[in-house]
Amino acid sequence: MKFITSKKDCLKSITGVCEGCGGKLEPIKTVDNADRPTYWVCCKHCSCFRSGVDKKYWKIARQLVESGELIPYRSMHRSEYDSYPDYWLDTQTAGLSHTILRIHKMLISEE
Repeated sequence: MKFITSKKDCLKSITGVCEGCGGKLEPIKTVDNADRPTYWVCCKHCSCFRSGVDKKYWKIARQLVESGELIPYRSMHRSEYDSYPDYWLDTQTAGLSHTILRIHKMLISEE
C-alpha cells in the first residue's frame, strides 16, 4: 500500500507539542479527502489533527488565555462551554499559539 505521506515523513513534520492542550503529537493512519491512505499529525487527547508548536509558545498562549488577557475567538463565550471547559481552553490556546508563532516568525524575518 502506498501512502501519500509516510509515517516516517509524518514523524519528521511534528514540531513541538499540541497547540491546544500542550500534549504529545503523533502520526495517525487515516485517509485524505480523496480517500487515499496517508498519515497525519494528531493529538489523541484533543482528537484533533494539529501541526504543533514549540512548547514555549504554547505556555505563553495558555497563560494569556487563562488570565483572560488575550482571547483569540471572542465569539466563543466561555459561559456557553461550561459543560466543556477543556474544549474552550484548548481551542483558545491553539488559536493564540498560532498567532504567537506567526509574530515570532515575523520578528525574526526583520532581523
